[in-house]
Amino acid sequence: TTPAITVVVQRNVQGSFIKMLGASVTTVKARATAGIVGGVSSSCVYSLDPSGSGAFSATNGATLSMGCGVEVKSSSGSGGNVQGGATVTAPEINGRFKVSNGGSISPAASGVASTISDPYAAIPAPAVASSCDAAHTNYSKGYGSWTLTPGTYCGGISFSNSANVTINPGMYVIKGGSLNIGYSTINGTGVTFYLTGTNSSYGSVNIGNGATVAMSAPSSGIYTGLLFFQDRAITSSVAATINGGVALKVTGGFYFPTTSVAFSNGSSSNGYAIAVVAKKVSFTGGTNYFTKDVTGLLTGLGSKSVGLMQ
Repeated sequence: TTPAITVVVQRNVQGSFIKMLGASVTTVKARATAGIVGGVSSSCVYSLDPSGSGAFSATNGATLSMGCGVEVKSSSGSGGNVQGGATVTAPEINGRFKVSNGGSISPAASGVASTISDPYAAIPAPAVASSCDAAHTNYSKGYGSWTLTPGTYCGGISFSNSANVTINPGMYVIKGGSLNIGYSTINGTGVTFYLTGTNSSYGSVNIGNGATVAMSAPSSGIYTGLLFFQDRAITSSVAATINGGVALKVTGGFYFPTTSVAFSNGSSSNGYAIAVVAKKVSFTGGTNYFTKDVTGLLTGLGSKSVGLMQ
């Protein structure tokens, strides 16, 4: 099932000693197979802050049970901070951690800053329209059934008041403002939201109480596995927030390389494969469980290279 090519080289060779056996020529063959081989990152939570305290944090009784590892790049002795009765369990925890006030982690952290690089660094930003028409400006829908189509939306996208929304596959550029999902039901497959604008207009992603969100990222193409993609030029202090009381059934990557992502009160995508790559990542209260993306296609954390297979 792996794309591969096999080469067989054959040559007839004049032999000296083989003549003693009654033959003057022998055939020599060599065979090799090369193919596209891949791997999947063993980690799914990456804090990219190079020096900040609490670049990864779990507090207020949060229970974080991971099917994949945690990477914290901060050089601070408390780059990872687990306290207030919070517990973090993962296959591996890489970084410098401070554990206090009833907090616990398992296994013990590596004790040195993670050296892993940004796994989404090579993904290019999508095209952004210079302006938006009235239908794509300050887009806000409430009660009723709605269908969202790909394009650039100026001033944000907002759903609330029992809106029932179908999001068609494709790229959604939010130029200024936020993706704000309140009390509503959202369904979408093969979607990516790119969040851009200026530092003053940027609004990030906010998913609040009462929302039911079932979305997945593309499974092929440039943006494979990427559900949320923050413009790397943004340096806003506005964080992406996913609050408790949300039925979050999402698959894909949360990419906020220069801003923060905050999960509260058990709001994470329990039992679904997600990856969080952000400057800072925090969990407050509740139970959170991430599954490992064993294919690399669900979160985009797979890698491919050419290798000798045989």
